[in-house]
Amino acid sequence: MCYNKIPISEIERQEEEKTIEKWQIQWDATTKAQATKEYFPNVTERLKMKLRLSLNLTAKLTMHGKPKAYLHRFKIIQSPECSCKHGDQTMDHLLYDCEILGKEREKLLAYISREEDWPVRKRELVNKYLKHLQILLTL
Repeated sequence: MCYNKIPISEIERQEEEKTIEKWQIQWDATTKAQATKEYFPNVTERLKMKLRLSLNLTAKLTMHGKPKAYLHRFKIIQSPECSCKHGDQTMDHLLYDCEILGKEREKLLAYISREEDWPVRKRELVNKYLKHLQILLTL
């Protein structure tokens, strides 16, 4: 191959593409980060997103946002039960079921229902409704 006839930018683009393909293979193969994969299953799509992630939101999307179930898992607290008394306080519980966050969830649902049915996939929550999701998850 004669590299002096190919623009450097094209070589860089091809190398970046190969790197992302390798990254996706590794991402698909890992058994870790299953919760994060629900929000970001595709590396290429994630890289195209213009996200302004805060430490707090990142912790919650990766399921390290310190809900009671997480703290209980590490024996920091005695019970994983949510304050609403309707299940263990996991991030999914807070997002989909917790009665304490009912008003915030209703606002999110009202916005989403203009376009699609609830529940939407987690990757859609991040792709289309991040602003409203952040309001729910900041509480």
